[in-house]
Amino acid sequence: MKKSFIKKNTMVGLILILATSALLSACSDKPGSETSGNSNNNSVESNQKVEIVWAMAADPDKKAWQDAMVSTFEETHPNITVRLENIPYDQFDQKLTTMISSGKTPDVWNPNQADSGFATYMKMGALKDLTPYIEKGAQELDTMDPNLLDIYKIDGRNYGIPLVSNATYLYYNKDLFDQANLPYPTTDWDDTSWNYDKMLEVAGKLTHDVGNVRKQVFGFSSALSPNAMAWSFGGDFFKPEAYETALMGEPDLFNPNNIEALQFNVDLINKYKVAPDQQTVDASAQLGDPFLTGKVAMYITGGWGLGSYKSAEFNWGVAAVPYHEGRKVTLYVDPWSISESSKHPDEAWEFVRHLADPKEGGGAYRYMNEVGRTPADSSLFELWYEQMGKQIGMEPADFKQVHEGSIKYGREAENHLIVKFNTIFETMKQTMSTVWNGKKSIDNGLKELDQNLRSLKLD
Repeated sequence: MKKSFIKKNTMVGLILILATSALLSACSDKPGSETSGNSNNNSVESNQKVEIVWAMAADPDKKAWQDAMVSTFEETHPNITVRLENIPYDQFDQKLTTMISSGKTPDVWNPNQADSGFATYMKMGALKDLTPYIEKGAQELDTMDPNLLDIYKIDGRNYGIPLVSNATYLYYNKDLFDQANLPYPTTDWDDTSWNYDKMLEVAGKLTHDVGNVRKQVFGFSSALSPNAMAWSFGGDFFKPEAYETALMGEPDLFNPNNIEALQFNVDLINKYKVAPDQQTVDASAQLGDPFLTGKVAMYITGGWGLGSYKSAEFNWGVAAVPYHEGRKVTLYVDPWSISESSKHPDEAWEFVRHLADPKEGGGAYRYMNEVGRTPADSSLFELWYEQMGKQIGMEPADFKQVHEGSIKYGREAENHLIVKFNTIFETMKQTMSTVWNGKKSIDNGLKELDQNLRSLKLD
């Protein structure tokens, strides 16, 4: 599926094909020079000590891994110092924009760490062309599907190296299902009997004591954006060309599938009362992830939950998102990129190789094991299925079926593909808040959202 967007006056050529594999190639002091192909060797020949800056959105789950990446890299690259800069998630886009405009951009970062996404930073000219490094070739690319590299290829040039391939799953609390004597949701995405009506039926049996803050349990909740809700019902808030040009253009809000999706989710809250209202969600968010509270039986969110829910005080599993004709779910293929303004791009590339190394003890290997995120290198997947199956208490084959089904029915996140999606997302969230609490109808809410989106200045 080809994506093209602004480059010069308009961005050109973003190809999006998701597969599961990943990363990286070798270099030396010049992209075209001879290298060893080993990311643990310092192929940048220089007697001068240089510092590169690595920016990451702050995340306690990743802190130990980050520290290890810096220390192990500096041990094998004595002429390079890495300064890790952790930025709070909700400040990441603003801080990066300020840094770019002031010419103080970090050397290595992931442009999809917050809501703006790859398309926005690509349009700003903030990302370095990595093609000369990639074309040199290295053993890190041996297990890389070329289509995965193409996700961040613009007009035949590569601007990002995939680091993780998170999908979307339905997480469920096994203990709550066991207490209600209910079978677990299916791992088969093609099982059409596991649809939203069936999910509602099951959620009703799992919901109890609503209104009693200490005892209440909700059968279902989700972290999906309004547009992702529409995707799961075969709809979309935006026209296909928005994803091809990276420009929002005219929204397409009144698609019948959009209306069906939103009405269903509103009814879960206000009619059937099997999902928490916004006030309850906000209150539980003060304590952390809603699913981790143990008060939500089924929860739809991204693959990062596989790592985040390790600390859960209950047994849990993952299953297929309920079936609906045309259903799509969000995929999150994040890249490592190097800043166009980097003063030390060769050293930065060495660090990217270090982060992306899939060999045992390498950055990608440790990211999978220590952070619990979905790898982007095909050589790691069978091990990942085994590990996650053991961790969750599922057969590896069942977990594999859940993940591969999500890939089959997945599409890349809209904030990765549409420019300034952080502004679009905030507008959607603010406008739809009165719809979720039942104070405004779906029709009126969409009319207001249509007006608000069209009024945005996104150029």
